[in-house]
Amino acid sequence: MYEFIVQGGTVMYILLAASVLALTIIFERAWSLRRSVVLPAKVIEDIEGAVRSGDVDTAVQMCGDHNTAMSRILWVALNNRGVQRSVMKEILEEVGRQEVAHLERYIGVLGVIAAISPLLGLLGTVLGMIEVFQVISIEGVGKADILAGGISTALNTTAAGLSVAIPALVAYRYFESRVNSFVIEIEQHALYFVEMLKGER
Repeated sequence: MYEFIVQGGTVMYILLAASVLALTIIFERAWSLRRSVVLPAKVIEDIEGAVRSGDVDTAVQMCGDHNTAMSRILWVALNNRGVQRSVMKEILEEVGRQEVAHLERYIGVLGVIAAISPLLGLLGTVLGMIEVFQVISIEGVGKADILAGGISTALNTTAAGLSVAIPALVAYRYFESRVNSFVIEIEQHALYFVEMLKGER
């Protein structure tokens, strides 16, 4: 493995750094985008139950006790319950945008890694092939073992680039889809909550 990396040259070290960064982001987002951290069903149900029963103070305390995306939004709604419905919607939209930005944190970096890794691999291959042709100009084409070794080394970076890009792209699409589904659910809960606070449910 070490020899494989060394043969790829500088580009291989860049790809290695990109792979470490991608893995770090994947593990961090997998941990941060758990349902229990974003939309804990039991907590939301308890908060909504407290509001329906008229115990707003308990609902506010419950929101403060649980540091989740949905509870932070509901906390803002409860603390602005005296404003008009349209104003409350605007406030919740602003808070919602901030929470969505928090959910989408680092996911764009995965997309960038997935996009540039194959290109970096191709760059390494091109540089490697240039070296191969330089050897041909000196040694000639009679030494097949030298040429085969050089071409193999040149292709290492392409293989490494694809190995980094494929998992990064899969993770990027997965997390993007997960965030979108969370955003839809958050909007539904927020609208329902506004209707409850304004006495329409």
